Amino acid sequence: MKPKPDTENHMIAAMANCRIVAEQVKEGEAAKLPRIEIEAYNGGIMIVGYYGPVVIDLAGLEAADITPIYYSHAGSYDIANVLGQTSAVKNDGKTLFASGEMMSEGDTAQEVKTLAGNGFKFQSSVGVDPLQSGAVEAGVEVEVNGQMLQGPFRLISKSKLTEISVVPLGADGSTSTRIAAKQGAVAPQAKGVSMKTDKDGKPIEAAIGTEQPNAEQIRAAAVAEEVRIGKVREVAKDHPEIMAKAIEDGHTSDQVERDVLRAELAAEKERNKRPEAPGITGMVDVEVTPAIMAAAVSMRAGLKDPDKAFGAEICTKASGLKIHSLTDLVRVAAAACGKTLDYSRHETRAFLQAAFSTRDIANVISAVANKFIAEGYGTVEQTWRSVAAIRPVVDFKANTGVRLIMSNLLKSMSPSGEIEHGELSDETRTVQADTKALMLGITRKDIINDDLGVLTDLPRRLGYAAARTFNTDFWTVFEAAVAANFSASSPKSNQTAGALTVTTMGAAEALYLALADADGNPVGGELTTLLCGTTAYTPAREIFASTNLTNGASAKNPSANIYVNRFAPAFSRYLSAAPWYLVSNPLAMPLMEAAFLNGREEPFVETADADFNTLGVQMRCWYDYGASFGEWRSAVRSTGM
Repeated sequence: MKPKPDTENHMIAAMANCRIVAEQVKEGEAAKLPRIEIEAYNGGIMIVGYYGPVVIDLAGLEAADITPIYYSHAGSYDIANVLGQTSAVKNDGKTLFASGEMMSEGDTAQEVKTLAGNGFKFQSSVGVDPLQSGAVEAGVEVEVNGQMLQGPFRLISKSKLTEISVVPLGADGSTSTRIAAKQGAVAPQAKGVSMKTDKDGKPIEAAIGTEQPNAEQIRAAAVAEEVRIGKVREVAKDHPEIMAKAIEDGHTSDQVERDVLRAELAAEKERNKRPEAPGITGMVDVEVTPAIMAAAVSMRAGLKDPDKAFGAEICTKASGLKIHSLTDLVRVAAAACGKTLDYSRHETRAFLQAAFSTRDIANVISAVANKFIAEGYGTVEQTWRSVAAIRPVVDFKANTGVRLIMSNLLKSMSPSGEIEHGELSDETRTVQADTKALMLGITRKDIINDDLGVLTDLPRRLGYAAARTFNTDFWTVFEAAVAANFSASSPKSNQTAGALTVTTMGAAEALYLALADADGNPVGGELTTLLCGTTAYTPAREIFASTNLTNGASAKNPSANIYVNRFAPAFSRYLSAAPWYLVSNPLAMPLMEAAFLNGREEPFVETADADFNTLGVQMRCWYDYGASFGEWRSAVRSTGM
């Protein structure tokens, strides 16, 4: 089973073992830097806060030998927390190892070395930037890193190692770090050993009987302190954060026992609580609007030219909004309204109710859908635009008008200034918009899979279906009008015969130039387009692109192509194969008309929570348009035979 791929940008922090080792220095040699050795990751399942169960595929991990070493992931923001860097990173496909040197002499580095010298067990945290990931469902087994691992978990199939940190506390409390960072033996009373003192700063033992502690008293105090630390470590071995604080603050083992008991009771109480989905509660200094969320989702899905669709400023703000799943989108929308998401996607009904408790979600999904329905619409041929005029209509009534060629030219004005009335053609044409619609659903399965792509994939399909529907209807109207509006005899005389060649094109052009209005005046239109089906499409492109053509054996026949770059080929697979048409500019005399309600030329989509008997989200698409034949004098037709 292969997980469905997507991409992520949240850092993965993998907790593991860390060992810092001091190089022994011989007399006369320069001091050597402490080395750090890290068994970074053993290839199994980790619990990572944002993601839950996670597995990093080591085969897809990109790692450089020289990688920064920080303290608690803070080095990228504060140089005081930079500890050093690695010199080698080893990835054998099953385990990730790293080794390097601690270079800093700052306060943070000194504290790490001091705690290490006192026996504190540090851990390492490896920062990984996931580039591609997918979900492995519950019960599914996947072979990765030389192991058979059972879902559910998120498989990070491609990633990049960004940094390594030394941390006091790991994710699961079971890993540990042993650091030996002392450059040779250190006396118990030297730096790194905590000793109790009175209010004047003197050792407590010194206040008993003597003014100044002697060597024996100092040794006794040191031994007592070592015994205390040993007991603290034993009691708090499973609670490194309590251990570190107890050693630093001088707590007794009895105090530590009480602290451990309280911590374990609190942990037990937390485990017994109902699991909650992680929430974004702060949203501090982050601007979140429906437009920004829609832009973030669209950019995540690979929308072409997002700056053009949303504007550069909104896209800049959206780039920092990490929305990678349906759950992310719902959580961010809820947080923007001051709410938290208390249900996971597996609780589908409650999840949907929470999602649609704010209108922002519906607006965002609709906005995203309308961007991608237009993208899907644009993948289908748009040949109709080269021969049709677009006519906005305000309702679904039949809109009737006269033919575009009037029977009169402009008249001279009389000396009295009176303007003579002209006559409109008695030939009428009618165009009427109608509604075509379709509904698809985002199912419960889609929601549980947490696939953000469903918000963009379905609209693309709807847009593609809408464009195909429009083309089918448009060219059906055109083909139906051919028999009534093209003729080889009067009064129309706008049809000829013959397959497409330079010669037959010349005959068709001459026929068009002879067309006249009812008074015998030339139509005067300009031919711009060669409309054809499959049979004539190849010769149409050859004639359009070729500078020279061979017209026969006679030396008197010209070889130059007078139609090169003259009539742009326009192909439609919805047309009959053989006939072809020379068509004039539709701005003056459109061969066809396309009517759109309120001038909207693309389909529209909106989403809503599904009916009660359906667990999911409904997405419906509708398209208001109509098509009609325009002006027969705008084209001549060849039967192609």
